[in-house]
Amino acid sequence: MSPDMSSQYVLAGVMLIVALLLAFLTLVIHRLFVPHVQKPEQNPPPEHGGRTGHKTWVQFRLRYAVLALLFVAFDMEMVFMFPWAVAFKQVGLVAFFDMFVFVAILISAIIFAWKEGAFDWER
Repeated sequence: MSPDMSSQYVLAGVMLIVALLLAFLTLVIHRLFVPHVQKPEQNPPPEHGGRTGHKTWVQFRLRYAVLALLFVAFDMEMVFMFPWAVAFKQVGLVAFFDMFVFVAILISAIIFAWKEGAFDWER
């Protein structure tokens, strides 16, 4: 292993330790500053028999779930495209054609979703 590569592992390890320490620090700060006294009227048991202020069973439109899945899919597209764009000069023409195929598949997915009415709000 080259010295340059071992220094990258050390840097990654330091970043991991810092991230874990920050997560632990937020938990400690939460424990120190948030009051932990609960009043009985704040958290009644679900079996208390009281009436809720609204209808408890609400219909959920599936359209929102489909749009959320489309958003996640195209957000992942950016996750793959950003490193490619940063390293475009080093990777060459083969990576350009690979990304062209990737984008063509994504565009065909957009066209398919459009034809299926995934973007139609009035449906």
